[in-house]
Amino acid sequence: MARIVHAVVALFVLLMGLIQFNDPDPAYWVTVYVLVAVIPAARIFGRRLPKTSLVAAGMVLSGLLIAVPGFIDYLTSGDYASIGGKMMAVKPYVELAREFLGLVIAAVVLSVYNKWGLR
Repeated sequence: MARIVHAVVALFVLLMGLIQFNDPDPAYWVTVYVLVAVIPAARIFGRRLPKTSLVAAGMVLSGLLIAVPGFIDYLTSGDYASIGGKMMAVKPYVELAREFLGLVIAAVVLSVYNKWGLR
């Protein structure tokens, strides 16, 4: 059962990365999500990858720090429905809010797999 959970989490995070190919700056986003997906994928085979986890955590943390001002702008805008809508130049906070939330998901995955030692 644990292997199935690891596979589902890995595939979910990998899919998050795959949808980033249409982003203007896909290299960072695809890399960060692939690195995060490798952590649960490695657990399928009983492996832990602490160095990969540290690199992924550093990338996630740096991305969160960059995106947090835009997320705050999104929260203060009161335009909460815009997160599911089309991107518009007049609402740049939407992209940053989406990026922030994706990185929060990545951070949760890393935390669960590293801090609590999910088996």
